[in-house]
Amino acid sequence: MQLINDEYRTKLKEQFSTTMVDEVTIKVFKDDNKSCQYCNDTEQLMREIAEITDKVKVEIHELGDEESKKYKIEKAPVVILFSDRFQNGNVRYFGIPSGYEFRSIIEDIETFSTGKIELRESTIDKLKTIEKPVSIRVFITPTCPYCPSAVRMAHNFALVNPNITGDMVESYEFEEEAEAAAVSSVPHTTISNIDEPIIGAQPEEIFLDQVLFSAAQAP
Repeated sequence: MQLINDEYRTKLKEQFSTTMVDEVTIKVFKDDNKSCQYCNDTEQLMREIAEITDKVKVEIHELGDEESKKYKIEKAPVVILFSDRFQNGNVRYFGIPSGYEFRSIIEDIETFSTGKIELRESTIDKLKTIEKPVSIRVFITPTCPYCPSAVRMAHNFALVNPNITGDMVESYEFEEEAEAAAVSSVPHTTISNIDEPIIGAQPEEIFLDQVLFSAAQAP
């Protein structure tokens, strides 16, 4: 069964023809040895995107292979984006980017291809000063219309500075992680070294202040 309908394929093909510059590689991490409800759907969705433009390539990896060890991937499905501009592997999707989150991965692919990060110059300058690791995890559900803006914020921050990791975490697929983070509504953003999460889609300056504070608290 086709996941991207013909009408939207046509729209994306036209969009990509004007936006895509450099090639983008999507690495999909699967687990065929255990029950992974959305692994095959995640692979199919990424392959369907690659069918729309020759600027997107897909690699499939199994948990336990060298790539999964390199990027410390222990659960599936996980999607990581790469391009010549951005090769750190610090923009990640834990769970299938479906529903409203499909918008996030399309916009991320375009950013990886063009290098155009949608942040204020002042924000970028401050993010570049961070020298300690900072982890941003945005817990989402596919039906949440406010989640993509939080995911994109985390991912854009990560693209500015390789010390920052930006993760989308699908709360239903990664239920244990969501429970550990006490997720009760989404988007729910946790930042390393900070006890209180960011609830809801917040402005750029709120995210920036919290990330800078996190970096200052890092050991």
